[in-house]
Amino acid sequence: MRQTIHWALLIGWAVSMLVALLLHGQRQISEFDPDGVLLHASTSPHFDSNFVAFLKEQNVEAGSIVHIGTASNCYCDSLTKPHQTQLLNRFENEQYQLTSMNIESAPNLKEMLSSVPALVIVDKDYQLRYLGPYATGYGCFTGKDMVDKVVTYTQQTPYQGAVINADAQGCFCHT
Repeated sequence: MRQTIHWALLIGWAVSMLVALLLHGQRQISEFDPDGVLLHASTSPHFDSNFVAFLKEQNVEAGSIVHIGTASNCYCDSLTKPHQTQLLNRFENEQYQLTSMNIESAPNLKEMLSSVPALVIVDKDYQLRYLGPYATGYGCFTGKDMVDKVVTYTQQTPYQGAVINADAQGCFCHT
């Protein structure tokens, strides 16, 4: 009898821990572009060139991996370090450089991006290749990243415009 009670308590504890983890994980899931602002802006025929012009004003060089984060304490922002390392390793032969921007220091960017962290890839010819999240899913952990896809987008020839990934759910901090 006593052993049955112990097993029941152990199973009850395990189930309650799983439920707590699931509820906590659900709180971290949010949409990258909940109001469709980025999606709408990206439909402009001059979006890519205007965005690159903005990046040039911010002293972003060709061949850059641009991390857009926030000055505030955003837990999701801290999860991007492994993704950044993976991207730098994958672009090692092309000599891409990592640049960071705070969304608070760029009002035009803040109007367009409602969530951070965001990733921007500008190739060696100053062409916008990718704009969107690093990863999707619970916690945006490395296993659910988009590094392979992003690398593929940057190597597509001929250039047919940037990939704007506005439809994603994951760990994002809203601006």
